[in-house]
Amino acid sequence: MACASIATSALSQALDPKVPVIADKRAYFGDLHLHTSNSYDAAWASVKTTPRDAYRYAQGYAVDYFGHAVKRKAPLDFLAVSDHAEYMGVAKQILDKRPPFEESNWFEQLTAGARAGFTQILRSGFYGEPVELKDLNVEALRRDNWKRVVDVANEFNQPGKFTSFAAFEWSNTPGGSHFHRVAIFRGPQYPDLPFSALDSRHPEDLWRYADAQRAKGIDSVLIPHNSNLSGGLQFAYTDSYGRPIDREFAETKSRNEKLAEITQIKGTSETHPDLSPDDEFAGFEILEHYAGGGRGDRHGSYVREALGRGLEIGAKVGVNPYALGITGSSDYHSATSATEEDNFTGALGDGDLPFGDNLPKLLTQVNQVVRAPQIALSASGITGVWAEQNTREALFAALKRREVFATSGPRMQVRLFGGWSYPQGLVKRKDWVHAAYAGGVPMGGNLKAATRGGAKAPRLIVQAMKDPDGANLDRIQVIKVWLKDGKSQEKVFDVAWSGSRRIDPKTGKLPAVGSTVVVDKATYTNRIGAPQLAAEWTDPEFNAAVPAVYYARVIEIPTPRWPTYLAVRAGLPVPTSVTPTLQERAWTSPVFYDP
Repeated sequence: MACASIATSALSQALDPKVPVIADKRAYFGDLHLHTSNSYDAAWASVKTTPRDAYRYAQGYAVDYFGHAVKRKAPLDFLAVSDHAEYMGVAKQILDKRPPFEESNWFEQLTAGARAGFTQILRSGFYGEPVELKDLNVEALRRDNWKRVVDVANEFNQPGKFTSFAAFEWSNTPGGSHFHRVAIFRGPQYPDLPFSALDSRHPEDLWRYADAQRAKGIDSVLIPHNSNLSGGLQFAYTDSYGRPIDREFAETKSRNEKLAEITQIKGTSETHPDLSPDDEFAGFEILEHYAGGGRGDRHGSYVREALGRGLEIGAKVGVNPYALGITGSSDYHSATSATEEDNFTGALGDGDLPFGDNLPKLLTQVNQVVRAPQIALSASGITGVWAEQNTREALFAALKRREVFATSGPRMQVRLFGGWSYPQGLVKRKDWVHAAYAGGVPMGGNLKAATRGGAKAPRLIVQAMKDPDGANLDRIQVIKVWLKDGKSQEKVFDVAWSGSRRIDPKTGKLPAVGSTVVVDKATYTNRIGAPQLAAEWTDPEFNAAVPAVYYARVIEIPTPRWPTYLAVRAGLPVPTSVTPTLQERAWTSPVFYDP
């Protein structure tokens, strides 16, 4: 790993965190991927919370979860309830004995013995085998259940205060590989029906559905997620039929899928130590397998490699299919976006309840991390959106232009700009954000080649502020992905950091920030790190003839992991099979340079 040679820590320390940032846009935080009892697998896990509960919890109200009142400490600004389109709401209707299932034998199949009916739904809806369960997929039933989703989203939408998006998840899972997408609609018009894997197993058909709706004025964004579990499918060099990606595919995908989810409860999808061996932070919250499935192919499964593959494909067909902005979500199947490590409610229904007699069992599961690896992962994640106001229109527009970032849970604020004419020391000015917009592009933007007489390399400006209720910051890094001889390359640069540390000239690495965590008390202090960091950075290896991608990664100082908090509060041993601490982080959408 190579690091920047410019002195940025002094710049970081010179910034006054009390000086307000002047900007027309502010950061709004929310969850774009959350399940309720309308999803069959949540119902299988005995979850009874509803979309109404989800919207209430997101706003900071207490809801009942398995007989316990749970409440988010810091309310969210927006939420998309995105239940599986496959048999949406049906399992809950059966279990509640609601029409048209009052006399159905499905109730016994979902409750008796091994509850084989749930396995049938899983195999049919997600794996495509053996056949469609026609009595559970009646069009009138699908239409009514989707209308309820839309109606509840509209009920809770409060422009300027809280935004609720109607959404669904397309959940094709070939051979156990997650090939999933969340579809989020702008409103106020919506499709009559969601599109499920029962309609088609190919994302190309999902895109045709989205395009057809868009032609009617019904706009959407589609967000792939859990690429880490996709077995190489999500960011392949081929389409879903195994054919090499061509220009039409690239144009259609890039029109519909401008974003990718980089973190959630089932693992981080940024990169993997095997793919990025020089990146000392590449191993953050990695999930090697899930639900008994195999590890699959790591290539084609992680976002950083996708950014590089997009450059490769774009050079061949003329359009980059993987010019992706970055989001983070929870994917909890609980209706609770409980992404605060010290306030964990559980994410997977009766499989990880942190209450009463089940808490010792849960902590034992954490210690058996090889058997249940997803249990030990951090409470992740959320999306930050830079928008003018908290409305569907403003937030959706920001999603479309990729002016978004992801965090593993904290509400840290991160900005990234790229431009050719930024003056030295711009970030110290009170009006620097206005000047950065005026003289360049924000995260998600496309930076064209400089005009004649311009700078030889673009200047990147990055700023990060800690979560107001959270931990200080360790460092800011810029990750560069570019082409060399037609193949993608990557490099990580430390560009701003706290304290007086210096990059080791022998290793090229910045020393660790240290730790203030007292594990047996589940506490930490902010006596290390910085509340705010910023840098003005110019790529020392820039080649104007080569396309490149730059995104920022912001890392906090160490803090306790949720099992540590729970164990200490209950007077139980802290699990030892996973680290008791973690360094939470944020990832920006990239700035894309296209010569």
